[in-house]
Amino acid sequence: CLTLNIYAVNPPASSKQPVIVFIHGGGASGGSALSPPWNAATPLASHAIVVTVQYRMGLLGWLVNPLLTAESPQGSSGNYALMDQIAALQWVHDNIAEFGGDPAKVMIVGHSWGSVMAESLLASPAAAGLFSAAAMESAVFGGGLIGTTIDNAYRWYADVPGAVGCDTAADVLACLRAVPADTLVQSGPNSADTGWVNVDPVVLPEDPALKLQRLGSPVPLIIGSNSDEKAFDNTVFLPALDASGYAAIIHTQFDALAAGAGDTILSLYPATDYTNPNYALSAVESDLYFTRNTRNFARAVSGAQRPPVWRYLFTHTFENPAPQDAFLTLAGAFHGAEGYFIFGSFQTLFTSVPYTPSDAEIALSNEMMGYWVRLAATGDPNGSGTAPWLPYDDASEYILQLDNNIVTLGGYRNAQCDFLSTLPTRGF
Repeated sequence: CLTLNIYAVNPPASSKQPVIVFIHGGGASGGSALSPPWNAATPLASHAIVVTVQYRMGLLGWLVNPLLTAESPQGSSGNYALMDQIAALQWVHDNIAEFGGDPAKVMIVGHSWGSVMAESLLASPAAAGLFSAAAMESAVFGGGLIGTTIDNAYRWYADVPGAVGCDTAADVLACLRAVPADTLVQSGPNSADTGWVNVDPVVLPEDPALKLQRLGSPVPLIIGSNSDEKAFDNTVFLPALDASGYAAIIHTQFDALAAGAGDTILSLYPATDYTNPNYALSAVESDLYFTRNTRNFARAVSGAQRPPVWRYLFTHTFENPAPQDAFLTLAGAFHGAEGYFIFGSFQTLFTSVPYTPSDAEIALSNEMMGYWVRLAATGDPNGSGTAPWLPYDDASEYILQLDNNIVTLGGYRNAQCDFLSTLPTRGF
């Protein structure tokens, strides 16, 4: 399950190049580095060596079981996907010079669930020293969600042996290991409501979010999200809402979390402020699951005497979708949209029809690639005459808005995020 895809210029540059190691998303149980835009890294590879990682997912990547823990010399089980990524980083450290890369200038970049992996790698002692910069795109795993010991994770997977007919076997582990991989990964407990990362003695001895809040990021960090992360859930594919339908959904979702929460949300996100109530709902849930967690994490890990943090907000809407992709004009800056610009890859979006970026989009892509590559190369995304990107802290809240006109914001939906932060934590 563990393979690396390496993109390098040919012939190699005369000097060692910075390296970007990309970790794909997919909710811990899906996704692939061979899906667009990650599978077409040639534009980004003209500026840096690019490595994309295929790693174990689902039960193959996360199964925690006391029998596995008992047979481990380290008293550990689970986190196999994270171990894969650490093994990949170790391989890059040992071998990337053969491809023209500089092992001292390795940046990890994670998108969605891959961002949670980057967060975990930042906190993992087993990954220390294997990278010099990081970027977390569109996901933060909140603190206090995974318990304090490996025992807390056993319940997440307790029904796995029974689901594949191994619960009554004389040797449960031997039985599990005889189950075809396809059967195992398609079993019920493989779903996203399993525990994902867990505290274990070797790879992740402490809750990653809490450790990073306590100590800060060990390396310079880019972190951000998109303005319309939940657009596909709430805008393109849902029936049109009227104001009363929107209010009903808000009350159902939020009144159970805190008394009067629904009314507060409706006052912070009035339907009249948006194109239609669907967009208001998209804004609420984009902020609930992404913006507030990104803001809270950036606030917690930044500060004096710590490596700098740079926060972005991607707000661009694709300008030239083919008729088959016309729904993209409704989706705005949807979850994953920034990846096409960071990779400079526009061959296909959702259908097989090639996408033709506008001149402004090509310019935006080049600027974004520049920021990411400069962080990998120097530990600072600034330079080359691009718009200055000021470091983030909880006083100034400088955010670089990534769109055709790149500008600096002094905060984004602060009142909304302040209230949302009083509600129970969501994973990402």
